[in-house]
Amino acid sequence: MTLDPQAAAVLEREWPRADGPPTVDEARARTRGLVRLQAAPQPVARVDEAVVPGTGVRIRVYRPAGQEPFGCLVLLHGGGWVTGDLDTHDRPARRLARASGCAVVAVAYRRPPEHPFPAPLDDCLEAIRWVHRDAARLGIDPARIGVAGDSAGGNLAAAACLRARDEGGPALAFQALIYPATDAACATPSYDAFGTGYGLRRDTMTWYWNHYLGGADGDDPYASPLRALDLGGLPPAFVATAEYDPVRDDGELYAARLAEAGVPVVRDRYDGMIHAFLLMDGVLDRTAALIEETAREAARHLSPANDNR
Repeated sequence: MTLDPQAAAVLEREWPRADGPPTVDEARARTRGLVRLQAAPQPVARVDEAVVPGTGVRIRVYRPAGQEPFGCLVLLHGGGWVTGDLDTHDRPARRLARASGCAVVAVAYRRPPEHPFPAPLDDCLEAIRWVHRDAARLGIDPARIGVAGDSAGGNLAAAACLRARDEGGPALAFQALIYPATDAACATPSYDAFGTGYGLRRDTMTWYWNHYLGGADGDDPYASPLRALDLGGLPPAFVATAEYDPVRDDGELYAARLAEAGVPVVRDRYDGMIHAFLLMDGVLDRTAALIEETAREAARHLSPANDNR
């Protein structure tokens, strides 16, 4: 399919045509600027903020209307690990809570370069464990906790599932990986095809990876989940990719590996779309479809009305 006209307009108006990677401050400002491309925030029944005890990690809990206990989706924001925060993903979190009927717990993990791998992943896993431990107080069913993330957040969601499996829990019921970055090599055909001219550049993605790794080994499967030898025993997955995205193949290869390992997987490539389109519902019609599909898959596994255990 050709590039979606709305996506083409976003690239023309909004995405700078830089010759190389940004500075850290520029990258963070650019991601914050995506809020301008989002629709007005939708109301939810309640929003609370807290700090994961003993960590300093801030979280924001979005509760939908309905009866407790809720299923729960722990949301790990994207932004190349270096950028993004609770506010850049506030509106998607609200839409996911409303559409899925699940509580959404957004996590403000520490970011590189100040805090490289594995600090962001450690924070995400600690947040997941805290939600599981305090599920009753939070009005959450501990057997119906899933994790979701976009881009770098998809990387963290996939890696958190691997570590939870390997480290004895908690058992997760679902993972939603939205155009996830799963391999530090940045060497797939989609990088060759879309590494310049479509918003996210290959050199910028390499820059993000270098900040995230901070000298750690990119072969580590908790950094590059695609390199894990065994993907068996992981939770059911929904994997969404964007056609005109350098990390497209990262997600699709990972989805194929999950399926080969016997993990139930729903895969959907959004034709004509570009990276980060989850954060553009004010200018891209297809963003609503992505949020609705993610919410539908989350509800299928996490809603008390559905027993898929």
